Amino acid sequence: MDEEMWIRFVEIKSPSKMQFEMTASYFKTEWSPKVLALGAVSTEFVRLSENSGMYVICYPDEATAKDVFMKIKSDVEEHSAQNKTTIREGERIFKLEA
Repeated sequence: MDEEMWIRFVEIKSPSKMQFEMTASYFKTEWSPKVLALGAVSTEFVRLSENSGMYVICYPDEATAKDVFMKIKSDVEEHSAQNKTTIREGERIFKLEA
């Protein structure tokens, strides 16, 4: 896997545990397949607390990440109206795996 990838981190905090579970399910069944079809390389979701988590999306480059974001911008805005969302992103410096 190429190390020079663009990574987007989406921190999500839902109003309740139930809302978070619904959000995580939506990201697994709807959102992830959509961004993968549009050019993302991988997605994963990490639980941080009972009602918050971090969604991690890997893209081959910044241009692809920006293009995908523009295509799903209305979905992002709709999601952000229901959950506290913080988006951060940047170029991956390295990744090591055993």
